Amino acid sequence: MAEKIIYPSIDLFLYDLKDGLGEDERKLNKNCEDFCRKIYGDLDETSFQEKYREFLKHKDNGEDVIELLEKAQTRDFPSPLNGYYYPLQMGDTYALQVDYSGNLDANGKPNYIPQDIDDAPFGKLKEEITNRLSQQTGTIGQTWLLWGKLTSTKTEAEIEEIAKECYTKIVSDYKWQRDFIGKGKLEEGTIFELWYCPQNLGVNGKEFWDEFRKSRYHILIWLFPEDISPDEMSKQVQSVYYDFLRLWQYRHKVVWSYYQSRYQKQILKKEYIEIQPSIQQTSELPKLLQTNSLKLSKLQASLTNNLINLSDYTIALNYLENQSRTIQLNLENYKSHLADIQAKYTSSDLKFLKEFSESEIYAKKYQRQVEADYAILSPGLTLLQNLNNTIQGIIDLEQTKSDRTLNTSIAIAGVGLATSQIASAVILAQPNDYQQHLRFRAEVFGWSVGIGVFFAVLIFISLRFRR
Repeated sequence: MAEKIIYPSIDLFLYDLKDGLGEDERKLNKNCEDFCRKIYGDLDETSFQEKYREFLKHKDNGEDVIELLEKAQTRDFPSPLNGYYYPLQMGDTYALQVDYSGNLDANGKPNYIPQDIDDAPFGKLKEEITNRLSQQTGTIGQTWLLWGKLTSTKTEAEIEEIAKECYTKIVSDYKWQRDFIGKGKLEEGTIFELWYCPQNLGVNGKEFWDEFRKSRYHILIWLFPEDISPDEMSKQVQSVYYDFLRLWQYRHKVVWSYYQSRYQKQILKKEYIEIQPSIQQTSELPKLLQTNSLKLSKLQASLTNNLINLSDYTIALNYLENQSRTIQLNLENYKSHLADIQAKYTSSDLKFLKEFSESEIYAKKYQRQVEADYAILSPGLTLLQNLNNTIQGIIDLEQTKSDRTLNTSIAIAGVGLATSQIASAVILAQPNDYQQHLRFRAEVFGWSVGIGVFFAVLIFISLRFRR
């Protein structure tokens, strides 16, 4: 016999980046516009732009948490659908809660009739939300919360089997043992946490992030006993909305920053590979200098390429360090906020939520991995700097030698020219009846050139002897 559930409902907690590191005004406005379209994507362009301008008013507000819809707070789904959007601005993040419940029938009247789980009520609710968001996902992350009421008393094992069945209706690539994080008690219900995030992603930017956004999911299933009223169940769920909004924000920022670091690591490894020919060339410089076969133009081209690599490597390394700090900060915030939730719901058992922050295979592993990557890849920056300094030093040395040779040649030529002119002037100044004759002028020219060459050679020998 198929299991049934009463009042199946679903909530989506979605997070978009509002203010990324180094993003200019145009990008910040685009972030705001993309988030606004998740709530008002069904409006015509004129009406949408009006709503978008209202969102922009809050963009630079210094407050930590802002309700973007102000007085209305929420935007309801069209009747008879029983759902709403609740958008917030939380620091450098846009947060959106989308709630959709199956407690109303087609006529908009309460519907507490038990529904077969095999009919995928949760799947239909999720599909409606996804369609209303035009298949868009959160750039940072998103969490699905499924909740409803059981129809009879169940053992813990039976409740878990029902949770597994609910899970299969909303996830295509479902593997309970792979994705299961833990379970516990929250208020009067039993709650399960499941999470999957891909390990091997594409190498280029678009492929990497498209795969990351499409293939990840974080899901909680909250099942209440049959003796609780639908109103009390709704009240208990609503009481934790804001706590969940905050907690999942910190969680998703840790995961998002970790995968940002994976992307930056790929860039750094690529840059390191690209400088290998320059390293090989630098190792051959002593031999080239000894054989006097060094080409200055080739060195200058190599230095230009290396300076570009140095710039790219420095930027990527700084981003990697920033992700490490982001993980550390949000991990601490997650722990602190979870402690507050546990203190608030003293009769609950939420130890399973510590798995993310305390387990050696989740956040702690992420933090250690990013710190280790930074420590390993940082020497590459020093190597690049030393490589460029070496090449620049050799270029400067060769240019100095070239300039010295040119100056010497100019000096010798100058002495020779000046001497020949002086000699010519002296000879021409002597009284001679034949001064006006062409032959005499030729003789004067020959004598002046000869004297000039003699003194030029004399200066050249003198300079060589001094060296």
